[in-house]
This record gives sequence, C-alpha cells and structure tokens, in this order.
Amino acid sequence: MELRGLDELNAKLSELTKIAPDTAERELTDMAFDLAGKCSDVAPVELGDLQGDIANPRKEGDMDWKVGSDLPYCAMQHEHTEFHHPRGGGAKFLEKPFNENAYNYIDAIGEAIMRELR
Repeated sequence: MELRGLDELNAKLSELTKIAPDTAERELTDMAFDLAGKCSDVAPVELGDLQGDIANPRKEGDMDWKVGSDLPYCAMQHEHTEFHHPRGGGAKFLEKPFNENAYNYIDAIGEAIMRELR
C-alpha cells in the first residue's frame, strides 16, 4: 500500500493551525454585530433604550462577545411572553434570533476558513 499526498495534507494542516484562530475571531466579530442587530430589531420598544443597548455587542475576550443588555429590566422583558408591547418587539428577543441563525454562523466560520486555505 502506498499513501500519496501526505506532504500536502500536512502542509494544509499546518496552515490551518495558523489561520483558523484569526479567521474565526474575525468571523465571530461579524457574527456578534449581525446577531446584535437582529436582536435589537425584535426587542421590545418603549423609549428605545433596550434596543440601543442590545445593538452594541461587547468584546470580552479574543473570541468572546456579549450580545445582550445589562439594563435591569432586560431579563424580565426577555422572559415574560405574556407582556404586551404595543410599540413593537416582544419576548425572547435574544433567544429567537440566535436559534434562527446559530447553524448559519457555524457554517460561516467553516466557509471562511476554507476560503483562507485555498
């Protein structure tokens, strides 16, 4: 049995270990802003403070972003599906956009890494 292409495979694996972290970090930044925008769009509105706070994700580490809000009423507004929001938005405004886009975000990281490897 003869194996061919091992040198090429090892070269690609070496390249992957070099580019994957930076590529993933860039993608996560884009995703954080994308998700923050989507969450902000469906957050409840009274004065717009909650939407504005959510629209600004916070970087907490190299690959650690926070999308959400520290406003004291954020958790209550997020969890209470029975609340009525006549000016728009509704409950689960963080959870729904994340769940709707999670697989797209995972795929985007893989696709970005593959683009870099070509």
